[in-house]
Amino acid sequence: MTATYVYGLVGADTELPEDLKGLGPSGKVSTIVHGDVAALVSDVPAGRPLGTREDLLAHEAVVDTVAGSASVLPMRFPAVVEEEGVVEELLAPNHDRFVAALGELEGRVQYTLKGRYERDVVLQEVLEEHPEVRELQEEIRDLPEDATYHQRLRLGELVVGALEERRDAEAEELVRQLEPHAVDVVVHDPGQPDDVVNTAFLVERERVREFEDAVERQGERLHGRARLRLLGPLAPYDFVPAEEG
Repeated sequence: MTATYVYGLVGADTELPEDLKGLGPSGKVSTIVHGDVAALVSDVPAGRPLGTREDLLAHEAVVDTVAGSASVLPMRFPAVVEEEGVVEELLAPNHDRFVAALGELEGRVQYTLKGRYERDVVLQEVLEEHPEVRELQEEIRDLPEDATYHQRLRLGELVVGALEERRDAEAEELVRQLEPHAVDVVVHDPGQPDDVVNTAFLVERERVREFEDAVERQGERLHGRARLRLLGPLAPYDFVPAEEG
């Protein structure tokens, strides 16, 4: 017994790369077409638990590969249904909405920019710019930890606060510099105080090189202070309307 795994949605006339591999014993990815929209699917054993890291990577590989040459709406929550349910439960009831959403994303891909401070460099900047932090560090430097517990807590709070203030200003400047090269931007909260930026950009395919060059210039500007990592082109995960997946 097999079930149908749905990766996302594409236009009905989308041609898939010949070597596209997904989940399931064969890994073969195909489309189920209804009107002007199609579902990206593959067969998986019915009842097979899904959600491993390997499953996630395979899912992302499929939609990101397709996004390299065609508009794709990745499923926010990948569905496993019987084959006839793909049309009856997914494509037919939502056909016009899917077609409109695909039209809005036509010729566009997502890039995600992540960055992290070079901790030692930025901490030195914090010490130089914040006398209170520097003085407190000097005060407790050679004292036992158990005798300076509260001072060390205070020092940590001051350092984190200074890093977050610096990060917010730096991230705002990065977005300001890159926003003119993108159609839309989604800013995510950084996970750690020394994370500089975690932002998604929706970019026209014809402006991809321009956007990548702009990111390269920002990387050069921050060289030695922060490391930027650009992921993409990706499927537009952050720009799919909430009700699409």
